[in-house]
Amino acid sequence: APRDGIGAAPALWPKLKSLFDGDANDQKGDSNVFRAGVFSACGARGVDKMEDRHLIVSDVGGVRGVSLACVFDGHRGFECAEFCRRNFEKALVSVWHECATPEEALTKTFTSLDEAFVDAFERTKVSFGESKERFPGCTAIVAMRWGERVYVANAGDCRAVVCREPFRALVTEEDKKNSAWLALSADHCADLNESERARVVAAAGPEALRRVNGVWRVGPAGLAVTRAIGDGDCKPFGVVATPEVVEYAVDADDGSNGGDDFALILACDGVWDVVSCADARDLVLDTVKEPSMSAKRLGSEALARGSTDNVTAVVVFLKRTDTAETVTWERAF
Repeated sequence: APRDGIGAAPALWPKLKSLFDGDANDQKGDSNVFRAGVFSACGARGVDKMEDRHLIVSDVGGVRGVSLACVFDGHRGFECAEFCRRNFEKALVSVWHECATPEEALTKTFTSLDEAFVDAFERTKVSFGESKERFPGCTAIVAMRWGERVYVANAGDCRAVVCREPFRALVTEEDKKNSAWLALSADHCADLNESERARVVAAAGPEALRRVNGVWRVGPAGLAVTRAIGDGDCKPFGVVATPEVVEYAVDADDGSNGGDDFALILACDGVWDVVSCADARDLVLDTVKEPSMSAKRLGSEALARGSTDNVTAVVVFLKRTDTAETVTWERAF
Protein backbone atom coordinates (compact mmCIF):
# COMPACT_ATOMS: atom_id res chain seq x y z
CA ALA A 1 0.00 0.00 0.00
CA PRO A 2 1.17 3.57 -0.56
CA ARG A 3 2.95 5.09 2.45
CA ASP A 4 0.45 7.94 2.75
CA GLY A 5 -2.46 5.51 2.65
CA ILE A 6 -4.41 7.34 -0.04
CA GLY A 7 -7.00 5.06 -1.58
CA ALA A 8 -5.85 1.93 0.24
CA ALA A 9 -7.55 0.45 3.30
CA PRO A 10 -5.20 -0.94 5.98
CA ALA A 11 -4.80 -4.65 5.33
CA LEU A 12 -5.05 -5.76 8.97
CA TRP A 13 -8.27 -3.89 9.74
CA PRO A 14 -11.77 -5.44 9.41
CA LYS A 15 -12.57 -6.08 5.78
CA LEU A 16 -14.86 -3.52 4.24
CA LYS A 17 -17.95 -4.83 2.52
CA SER A 18 -18.16 -3.71 -1.08
CA LEU A 19 -20.88 -1.20 -1.82
CA PHE A 20 -22.03 -3.63 -4.50
CA ASP A 21 -22.19 -6.71 -2.25
CA GLY A 22 -25.55 -8.16 -1.27
CA ASP A 23 -29.09 -7.21 -2.21
CA ALA A 24 -29.40 -3.63 -3.43
CA ASN A 25 -32.91 -3.51 -2.01
CA ASP A 26 -31.82 -4.58 1.48
CA GLN A 27 -32.22 -1.35 3.44
CA LYS A 28 -30.97 -2.79 6.70
CA GLY A 29 -27.95 -4.41 5.08
CA ASP A 30 -26.31 -1.18 3.94
CA SER A 31 -23.15 -1.04 6.05
CA ASN A 32 -21.85 2.26 4.66
CA VAL A 33 -24.59 4.76 5.51
CA PHE A 34 -23.19 7.88 7.15
CA ARG A 35 -25.43 10.85 6.33
CA ALA A 36 -24.32 13.73 8.55
CA GLY A 37 -25.67 17.18 9.33
CA VAL A 38 -24.37 19.86 11.68
CA PHE A 39 -25.57 22.84 13.67
CA SER A 40 -23.00 25.19 15.18
CA ALA A 41 -23.55 28.52 16.91
CA CYS A 42 -21.57 30.84 19.17
CA GLY A 43 -24.51 31.08 21.57
CA ALA A 44 -24.40 33.40 24.55
CA ARG A 45 -20.62 33.76 24.38
CA GLY A 46 -20.75 35.94 21.27
CA VAL A 47 -19.23 35.72 17.80
CA ASP A 48 -15.74 36.72 18.99
CA LYS A 49 -15.72 33.78 21.41
CA MET A 50 -16.63 31.03 18.96
CA GLU A 51 -14.13 28.26 19.70
CA ASP A 52 -15.96 25.17 18.38
CA ARG A 53 -14.98 23.50 15.14
CA HIS A 54 -16.32 20.44 13.34
CA LEU A 55 -15.31 18.13 10.50
CA ILE A 56 -17.32 15.76 8.31
CA VAL A 57 -15.50 13.68 5.69
CA SER A 58 -16.70 11.03 3.25
CA ASP A 59 -14.37 8.50 1.63
CA VAL A 60 -11.61 9.13 4.15
CA GLY A 61 -8.16 8.79 2.61
CA GLY A 62 -9.80 7.97 -0.71
CA VAL A 63 -11.24 4.72 0.71
CA ARG A 64 -14.82 4.45 -0.45
CA GLY A 65 -17.42 4.00 2.27
CA VAL A 66 -15.22 5.16 5.17
CA SER A 67 -16.50 8.30 6.89
CA LEU A 68 -15.55 10.66 9.72
CA ALA A 69 -17.49 13.05 11.90
CA CYS A 70 -15.67 15.16 14.50
CA VAL A 71 -16.41 17.88 17.02
CA PHE A 72 -13.55 19.92 18.46
CA ASP A 73 -14.47 22.16 21.40
CA GLY A 74 -11.78 24.76 21.91
CA HIS A 75 -10.92 26.49 25.15
CA ARG A 76 -8.52 29.31 25.97
CA GLY A 77 -8.67 30.18 22.28
CA PHE A 78 -9.85 28.67 19.00
CA GLU A 79 -6.43 27.77 17.61
CA CYS A 80 -6.19 24.15 18.75
CA ALA A 81 -9.70 23.27 17.54
CA GLU A 82 -8.96 24.86 14.19
CA PHE A 83 -5.64 22.98 13.93
CA CYS A 84 -7.44 19.68 14.54
CA ARG A 85 -10.15 20.48 12.01
CA ARG A 86 -7.56 21.20 9.33
CA ASN A 87 -5.28 18.26 10.02
CA PHE A 88 -7.26 15.34 11.49
CA GLU A 89 -7.99 13.40 8.30
CA LYS A 90 -4.45 13.81 6.97
CA ALA A 91 -2.95 12.78 10.32
CA LEU A 92 -5.18 9.68 10.52
CA VAL A 93 -4.44 8.51 6.99
CA SER A 94 -0.70 9.09 7.45
CA VAL A 95 -0.54 6.54 10.30
CA TRP A 96 -3.25 3.98 9.66
CA HIS A 97 -1.05 1.55 7.71
CA GLU A 98 1.35 1.50 10.66
CA CYS A 99 -1.42 0.48 13.06
CA ALA A 100 -2.88 -2.97 13.61
CA THR A 101 -6.34 -1.67 14.55
CA PRO A 102 -8.54 1.39 14.06
CA GLU A 103 -8.34 1.99 17.82
CA GLU A 104 -4.56 2.22 17.64
CA ALA A 105 -4.71 4.57 14.65
CA LEU A 106 -7.21 6.93 16.28
CA THR A 107 -5.14 7.02 19.47
CA LYS A 108 -1.97 7.77 17.55
CA THR A 109 -3.75 10.50 15.60
CA PHE A 110 -4.89 12.26 18.78
CA THR A 111 -1.46 12.14 20.41
CA SER A 112 0.43 13.17 17.27
CA LEU A 113 -1.89 16.14 16.73
CA ASP A 114 -1.34 17.12 20.35
CA GLU A 115 2.43 17.09 19.99
CA ALA A 116 2.32 18.88 16.63
CA PHE A 117 0.01 21.63 17.85
CA VAL A 118 1.91 22.36 21.06
CA ASP A 119 5.15 22.60 19.09
CA ALA A 120 3.63 24.69 16.28
CA PHE A 121 1.90 27.11 18.62
CA GLU A 122 5.07 27.70 20.65
CA ARG A 123 7.00 28.44 17.46
CA THR A 124 4.23 30.78 16.28
CA LYS A 125 4.35 32.73 19.54
CA VAL A 126 8.10 33.21 19.16
CA SER A 127 7.77 34.21 15.50
CA PHE A 128 5.15 36.84 16.20
CA GLY A 129 6.72 38.03 19.44
CA GLU A 130 3.59 37.30 21.46
CA SER A 131 4.31 38.33 25.03
CA LYS A 132 1.24 36.90 26.75
CA GLU A 133 1.53 33.27 27.77
CA ARG A 134 -1.36 31.41 26.17
CA PHE A 135 -1.93 27.67 25.98
CA PRO A 136 -5.00 26.91 23.83
CA GLY A 137 -6.48 23.43 23.84
CA CYS A 138 -9.56 21.54 22.76
CA THR A 139 -11.61 18.54 23.68
CA ALA A 140 -12.41 16.17 20.82
CA ILE A 141 -14.97 13.52 19.92
CA VAL A 142 -14.46 11.59 16.68
CA ALA A 143 -16.59 8.90 15.05
CA MET A 144 -15.29 6.82 12.16
CA ARG A 145 -17.62 4.47 10.33
CA TRP A 146 -15.76 1.44 9.05
CA GLY A 147 -18.21 -0.94 7.42
CA GLU A 148 -20.58 -2.34 10.03
CA ARG A 149 -18.60 -0.78 12.88
CA VAL A 150 -18.32 2.69 14.32
CA TYR A 151 -15.19 3.64 16.23
CA VAL A 152 -15.58 6.54 18.66
CA ALA A 153 -12.53 8.27 20.14
CA ASN A 154 -13.00 10.80 22.92
CA ALA A 155 -10.75 13.10 24.91
CA GLY A 156 -12.64 15.55 27.11
CA ASP A 157 -16.27 16.35 27.75
CA CYS A 158 -17.83 16.15 24.32
CA ARG A 159 -20.09 13.11 24.02
CA ALA A 160 -21.27 10.53 21.49
CA VAL A 161 -24.71 8.94 21.82
CA VAL A 162 -26.29 6.23 19.67
CA CYS A 163 -30.02 6.66 19.15
CA ARG A 164 -32.26 3.64 18.71
CA GLU A 165 -35.83 3.55 17.47
CA PRO A 166 -38.67 1.18 18.33
CA PHE A 167 -39.68 -1.68 16.08
CA ARG A 168 -41.74 -0.32 13.23
CA ALA A 169 -44.52 -2.71 14.28
CA LEU A 170 -44.84 -0.82 17.56
CA VAL A 171 -47.15 2.13 17.15
CA THR A 172 -48.54 3.10 20.56
CA GLU A 173 -47.09 5.82 22.75
CA GLU A 174 -46.23 3.22 25.37
CA ASP A 175 -44.40 1.16 22.79
CA LYS A 176 -42.33 4.16 21.77
CA LYS A 177 -40.76 4.13 25.22
CA ASN A 178 -38.92 1.02 24.08
CA SER A 179 -36.64 3.27 22.07
CA ALA A 180 -33.32 3.78 23.78
CA TRP A 181 -29.96 5.50 23.72
CA LEU A 182 -26.43 4.42 24.45
CA ALA A 183 -23.49 6.68 25.30
CA LEU A 184 -20.33 5.64 23.48
CA SER A 185 -18.07 7.95 25.48
CA ALA A 186 -17.43 8.95 29.07
CA ASP A 187 -16.99 12.60 30.06
CA HIS A 188 -13.44 13.30 31.22
CA CYS A 189 -14.41 15.96 33.75
CA ALA A 190 -12.21 16.46 36.80
CA ASP A 191 -15.17 17.18 39.04
CA LEU A 192 -17.47 14.33 37.98
CA ASN A 193 -15.20 11.49 36.89
CA GLU A 194 -13.64 9.85 39.93
CA SER A 195 -11.56 7.40 37.91
CA GLU A 196 -10.04 10.26 35.94
CA ARG A 197 -9.14 12.10 39.14
CA ALA A 198 -7.44 8.93 40.36
CA ARG A 199 -5.50 8.70 37.09
CA VAL A 200 -4.35 12.33 37.40
CA VAL A 201 -3.21 11.79 40.99
CA ALA A 202 -1.34 8.62 40.02
CA ALA A 203 0.40 10.42 37.16
CA ALA A 204 1.17 13.80 38.73
CA GLY A 205 0.47 13.58 42.45
CA PRO A 206 -2.38 14.93 44.60
CA GLU A 207 -1.18 18.53 44.17
CA ALA A 208 -2.23 18.32 40.49
CA LEU A 209 -5.86 18.69 41.59
CA ARG A 210 -7.33 21.68 43.37
CA ARG A 211 -10.72 23.01 44.34
CA VAL A 212 -12.02 26.14 42.66
CA ASN A 213 -15.31 27.36 44.11
CA GLY A 214 -15.93 23.84 45.38
CA VAL A 215 -15.27 22.21 42.00
CA TRP A 216 -12.30 19.98 41.15
CA ARG A 217 -9.91 21.46 38.60
CA VAL A 218 -6.55 20.40 37.15
CA GLY A 219 -3.29 22.30 37.55
CA PRO A 220 -2.62 26.00 38.12
CA ALA A 221 -4.66 26.79 35.01
CA GLY A 222 -7.74 25.23 36.63
CA LEU A 223 -8.64 23.10 33.61
CA ALA A 224 -12.06 21.48 33.92
CA VAL A 225 -11.18 18.41 31.85
CA THR A 226 -8.55 15.73 32.38
CA ARG A 227 -8.01 14.85 28.72
CA ALA A 228 -7.52 17.34 25.89
CA ILE A 229 -5.42 18.13 22.85
CA GLY A 230 -3.12 21.11 23.39
CA ASP A 231 -3.03 22.76 26.83
CA GLY A 232 0.75 22.44 26.94
CA ASP A 233 0.97 23.98 30.42
CA CYS A 234 -1.34 21.29 31.84
CA LYS A 235 0.48 18.20 30.59
CA PRO A 236 2.83 18.08 33.65
CA PHE A 237 -0.30 17.89 35.81
CA GLY A 238 -1.72 14.69 34.37
CA VAL A 239 -3.74 16.05 31.45
CA VAL A 240 -3.31 13.73 28.44
CA ALA A 241 -4.44 13.73 24.82
CA THR A 242 -4.81 9.93 24.78
CA PRO A 243 -8.45 9.21 23.90
CA GLU A 244 -10.68 6.44 25.11
CA VAL A 245 -11.75 4.49 22.02
CA VAL A 246 -14.91 2.39 21.73
CA GLU A 247 -15.76 -0.05 18.95
CA TYR A 248 -19.50 -0.35 18.31
CA ALA A 249 -21.19 -2.82 15.96
CA VAL A 250 -24.10 -1.01 14.31
CA ASP A 251 -27.30 -3.11 14.32
CA ALA A 252 -25.23 -6.11 15.36
CA ASP A 253 -27.96 -7.74 17.50
CA ASP A 254 -31.27 -9.40 16.65
CA GLY A 255 -33.33 -6.40 17.73
CA SER A 256 -34.28 -7.96 21.06
CA ASN A 257 -33.26 -4.86 23.01
CA GLY A 258 -35.89 -2.59 21.55
CA GLY A 259 -35.16 -1.49 18.03
CA ASP A 260 -32.64 -0.43 15.41
CA ASP A 261 -29.70 1.96 15.60
CA PHE A 262 -30.69 4.86 13.41
CA ALA A 263 -28.54 7.83 14.40
CA LEU A 264 -25.39 8.91 16.18
CA ILE A 265 -25.14 12.27 17.94
CA LEU A 266 -21.80 13.99 18.53
CA ALA A 267 -22.01 17.21 20.51
CA CYS A 268 -19.99 19.51 22.72
CA ASP A 269 -20.71 20.18 26.38
CA GLY A 270 -22.67 23.28 25.41
CA VAL A 271 -25.40 20.84 24.35
CA TRP A 272 -25.03 18.20 27.06
CA ASP A 273 -24.99 20.75 29.89
CA VAL A 274 -28.68 21.44 29.24
CA VAL A 275 -30.01 18.50 27.17
CA SER A 276 -30.01 14.94 28.51
CA CYS A 277 -29.11 11.96 26.34
CA ALA A 278 -32.72 10.76 26.48
CA ASP A 279 -34.07 14.16 25.44
CA ALA A 280 -31.56 14.39 22.59
CA ARG A 281 -32.61 10.96 21.31
CA ASP A 282 -36.28 11.92 21.47
CA LEU A 283 -35.67 15.20 19.63
CA VAL A 284 -33.84 13.46 16.80
CA LEU A 285 -36.39 10.63 16.63
CA ASP A 286 -39.28 13.09 16.45
CA THR A 287 -37.80 15.41 13.81
CA VAL A 288 -37.87 15.47 10.02
CA LYS A 289 -35.71 12.56 8.89
CA GLU A 290 -32.89 14.67 7.54
CA PRO A 291 -29.66 15.00 9.55
CA SER A 292 -29.17 18.75 9.16
CA MET A 293 -32.71 19.42 10.36
CA SER A 294 -32.21 17.07 13.31
CA ALA A 295 -28.94 18.77 14.25
CA LYS A 296 -30.58 22.18 13.98
CA ARG A 297 -33.43 21.16 16.23
CA LEU A 298 -31.07 19.72 18.85
CA GLY A 299 -28.77 22.74 18.81
CA SER A 300 -31.67 25.17 18.87
CA GLU A 301 -33.15 23.34 21.84
CA ALA A 302 -29.86 23.71 23.73
CA LEU A 303 -29.89 27.45 23.07
CA ALA A 304 -33.54 27.73 24.08
CA ARG A 305 -32.74 25.97 27.36
CA GLY A 306 -30.17 28.63 28.18
CA SER A 307 -26.83 27.09 27.27
CA THR A 308 -24.12 29.62 28.11
CA ASP A 309 -21.47 28.02 25.90
CA ASN A 310 -20.82 27.55 22.20
CA VAL A 311 -23.20 24.93 20.80
CA THR A 312 -22.23 22.35 18.18
CA ALA A 313 -24.20 19.22 17.34
CA VAL A 314 -23.52 16.70 14.59
CA VAL A 315 -26.24 14.16 13.79
CA VAL A 316 -25.26 11.15 11.67
CA PHE A 317 -27.88 8.82 10.23
CA LEU A 318 -26.60 5.24 10.28
CA LYS A 319 -29.31 3.75 8.08
CA ARG A 320 -31.32 4.82 5.09
CA THR A 321 -34.52 6.63 5.97
CA ASP A 322 -37.73 7.48 4.22
CA THR A 323 -37.97 11.27 3.99
CA ALA A 324 -41.74 10.90 4.20
CA GLU A 325 -41.22 10.01 7.88
CA THR A 326 -41.76 13.54 9.17
CA VAL A 327 -43.46 15.39 11.94
CA THR A 328 -45.35 18.62 11.47
CA TRP A 329 -43.26 21.74 10.86
CA GLU A 330 -44.64 23.27 14.08
CA ARG A 331 -43.40 20.33 16.14
CA ALA A 332 -40.04 20.24 14.38
CA PHE A 333 -39.18 23.84 15.21
